[in-house]
Amino acid sequence: MTEKLDTTDTPRPDRTWTVQRKGADIAVLEWGDPGAEPLVLVHGLTDTHRVWTTVAALLADGFRVIAYDVRGHGGSAPARELLGYRLDQLAEDFFTVIDAASPERPVHTCGHGWGAVQLWEAVCDPRATTRFASFTALSGPNLDHFGLWLRALTPRARRGFAGLDRWWSAAHGVLALGPMARRFYSPRLRSLLALRPGNVVPVPARIARTWRTDLIAGARIVQANLVHHLGKPRVRRTAVPVQLLVDTTDPFVPAAVYTVSARWVDQVWRHAVPADHWLPVTEPLLVAETIANFIDDLRADHAAITPRSG
Repeated sequence: MTEKLDTTDTPRPDRTWTVQRKGADIAVLEWGDPGAEPLVLVHGLTDTHRVWTTVAALLADGFRVIAYDVRGHGGSAPARELLGYRLDQLAEDFFTVIDAASPERPVHTCGHGWGAVQLWEAVCDPRATTRFASFTALSGPNLDHFGLWLRALTPRARRGFAGLDRWWSAAHGVLALGPMARRFYSPRLRSLLALRPGNVVPVPARIARTWRTDLIAGARIVQANLVHHLGKPRVRRTAVPVQLLVDTTDPFVPAAVYTVSARWVDQVWRHAVPADHWLPVTEPLLVAETIANFIDDLRADHAAITPRSG
């Protein structure tokens, strides 16, 4: 059952509802025509669906836009154990949402940061062939592909790859901050981290009232997955069309990390843009246009190869 959303977010979602997995609620929000082609947006660490609100509003004229709060974030219940934050469990949350929202129709998807990391896990699942229509990744690599890439580097190359050191430092910084979140990681600090390049004015970081528990959940996701997947990477493949939107000035995810995924993705498109890590907030029009154009191109390609009846 849907209910009125109590939030100060602008623009507001058109509908909000919950879906249960293992007895815990996952908060789901929608924009646009319920009969339109479904597009699912997944947020990253310490965020909630709020990071997508402007992008969702821009896309709502052409899609049924669906976002949800990742386990432990926003209005979604936390996992009881650390293993509940493993990528395979977060991917099951995603499949639970789309099975409830669009049981018969495959969905287009876009993930930001660790939201993209979660979708990489889902898009390499055998179910993805029939449940995904497309996947756009923003600022989030496939951890297994990343781990395989690291193994292929020589020790000298690893030492010389400065961007990797920044990525590791940032990831473990989130992990270290987790227990101290209530005292030190304030919304003001988060906003300062989301500065536009060359601009001293903070970009609104769309912080939810649940920011303390959001940070704790984000830290647990890092703790449950980073070392586990990078230490024992799996060969993961997908036939789903994948678009990589690579922000070349991202201080957290070096652009070179994405290169290796082309080896295990049948159809991949890559677009480089000189933008920062928080693209859904700092460049929502760019993100919305990139997703919509990719889907339009896929529709055109499908129409060109589909035999006409009669």
